[in-house]
Amino acid sequence: MINLARRNFIKNVGFVSATTLFCGSLVAQSTLENFSISETDEGNILAKFSKVTFFDAFLLDQSLADCYKKSILNWEKTGYAASGNYCFSSSDGLLKMFPMHLQTETTGKVDNVLLCFGKDLNGDWKSLRSLSGFDLEAITVAMHDLNIYRNEVNLSHYLFPAPTQKLNPYGYDTRKGSVSLQTILAMEQTVTKIIINEGNSIVYQKEIISKHSLTADSFFV
Repeated sequence: MINLARRNFIKNVGFVSATTLFCGSLVAQSTLENFSISETDEGNILAKFSKVTFFDAFLLDQSLADCYKKSILNWEKTGYAASGNYCFSSSDGLLKMFPMHLQTETTGKVDNVLLCFGKDLNGDWKSLRSLSGFDLEAITVAMHDLNIYRNEVNLSHYLFPAPTQKLNPYGYDTRKGSVSLQTILAMEQTVTKIIINEGNSIVYQKEIISKHSLTADSFFV
């Protein structure tokens, strides 16, 4: 096992980009009209996952279908919709992630989320957590910073949820440790702090100033 805590890039704390934040009230949401997942393996945070159609994902796994349908009800009530008829699956099939987005006629795409589901030891699927556009932005930056080590370790095992989770109000467990994500909305900028642990050791941390803005006519969910 490669312990990233011993690498020289550890404790990489810095800031990237800057954005102007406009918020007329406390109910605001990230405007992510320019947020996208790169199609190249080098820039794609989901490159280690297979793209699977709903039909193939649900055909032989009714538990996943039931869990997904139940989980998306509240998202759909607030205007979110599936970004396509596909999900992303880990190589062992125990983690499935479904992209959704919120789009309005006036502001365009307002938010992207990735709904994460894990299969437990009993073969049952459970909703793990949702990754917001700000979370995905921070994960993208972290993967870019750590990308020189992609041939030594599977970075997705450090960045994405493990199929089973312990109670963690500040983040989620990964196959190699845990990730903490905290987004702070302020009048001048939105900052997301990401901390990646291998076991109990911090192997990466960074504060990221979002490239994306807030709009007063959006809403926070």
